[in-house]
Amino acid sequence: MACSIFYLFLVLVSCLSIQISQSATSCSRGYYLDSGNCYPCEPGTYCPDGYRQLPCNPGEYQDSFTSSSCSSCRNGYFTTKSGSIMCNVCPIGSMCPNSDRDPISCPAGTYQDSYGAVNCRDCSQGYFSTTSNSHQCQICPKGHECPRPDQSPLACRPGTYSYNYGAYSCSQCSTGWYTTKSGAVLCDICPEGNECPRTDQPPSMCRPGTYSPYPGSTCNSCPSNTYATSYGQVSCNPCPQGYECTQNDQEPRACARGFYRDGSMNSCQRCSSGMWTKNTTSVRCETCPVGFECPTADSSPEPCRIGTYSSSINTVACTQCDSGFYTLEIGSIQCEICPRGYYCPQPDTAPLACSNGNYSDYKQTQCSQCSSGYYSLTPKAADCIICPRGFACADPSSSPQACSKGTSANYGATSCATCSQGYYSVHNTSAICTPCAPGYFCDDSTQCPQQCPAGSYSSAAQTTCYQCSSSCSSTPGVFDCSACITAKPTGCQQLEISVDIHKH
Repeated sequence: MACSIFYLFLVLVSCLSIQISQSATSCSRGYYLDSGNCYPCEPGTYCPDGYRQLPCNPGEYQDSFTSSSCSSCRNGYFTTKSGSIMCNVCPIGSMCPNSDRDPISCPAGTYQDSYGAVNCRDCSQGYFSTTSNSHQCQICPKGHECPRPDQSPLACRPGTYSYNYGAYSCSQCSTGWYTTKSGAVLCDICPEGNECPRTDQPPSMCRPGTYSPYPGSTCNSCPSNTYATSYGQVSCNPCPQGYECTQNDQEPRACARGFYRDGSMNSCQRCSSGMWTKNTTSVRCETCPVGFECPTADSSPEPCRIGTYSSSINTVACTQCDSGFYTLEIGSIQCEICPRGYYCPQPDTAPLACSNGNYSDYKQTQCSQCSSGYYSLTPKAADCIICPRGFACADPSSSPQACSKGTSANYGATSCATCSQGYYSVHNTSAICTPCAPGYFCDDSTQCPQQCPAGSYSSAAQTTCYQCSSSCSSTPGVFDCSACITAKPTGCQQLEISVDIHKH
């Protein structure tokens, strides 16, 4: 370059030799006067008035001869000395806002990758430059953030990450992800059986009673009918039958006696009335058998007490035997009917036999005394016997008493009736008194009738005879004097009759 300029200078000098050789008092612009000669203004100078040759000021240059002025450096070029024949291009990594000053190094956070720049360029977001005079910015590395271009990259804090180059800021780990180290490129997913409430802390195992079913999930309370006994469970265990598990349970709770639970139920249920369970952890309730009662569901069946019974299953309380029934065994399924001839005052005692003079039908709580005119001579009588004819039954517990002569009794009599006047009964056990026949008189009811003496007569049922007229004076037993009609014999015989009462 210097050689070329020098050669050009020689050519110009030779071309202008005529003007230089002549004597002059003034020169044209672009020339200067020296000892009467005009000389061409040299490069790096200018000759504004034909007399002087002046050097170009800093920031200006002149690369030609015979110049009357200097040219300013273009933007991005500079020269800091006088008499410059050329401007220097602003180097990369610098800026030249003023052509008369030295280049300024690009400060940290800026760069210039081109020659001849007036200004430095800011680093793009996600890039940085920590030194001056940079001709390029560096991209922010993975695992870092570059919020300021004039500072070094900052490692992502725990709980944040940067997967890509050129991150302005680190990203927060999503819910269910975490990282505990600085400078993380990626977050780690929270493993199943754990939860990550904070993205900058390690996973926490799910507590008993909770679970986390898949990576990145939170610990959830075990729903009803499930439980979790251990830390870090990924699922809850199904609640076994005979137990109940409410929400967030750590251990199944056994159903108490009197309660049960099968797989279709959410909680232990009390047994229905009259049912029971043998133990805790029951899957079903047991049936209370016949002959037993189950007053509470948490106790075993109790056999029905004497005097009570249970004829159906699932009885809460045994039923007392009805009036006139009894049972002498525990666990009875029915009561016995009180038999005839007995009475049952209490359902828990054996039937008692009716005493003499009393009787009973079925289902009686007490015996009845024989009615008037009836009797019973044996215990356990189902009914009483009517007092026979010719007997009196004043005491129902005693044998019938035979009527004596002169008395009579029909069925069911409590006493023998004395024969009326004019009537007679000459036998014991007479059912009726016989009226004294006509022509007879009965002045003693215990004796057979007597014929009226001759000369007398009688009508029926007379105790005496009446005197007849003389016409019948010689005929005994007359009952009609006008015709002297004689009565027929009565056939009465004075006999003692023995009667076996037990044949009646």
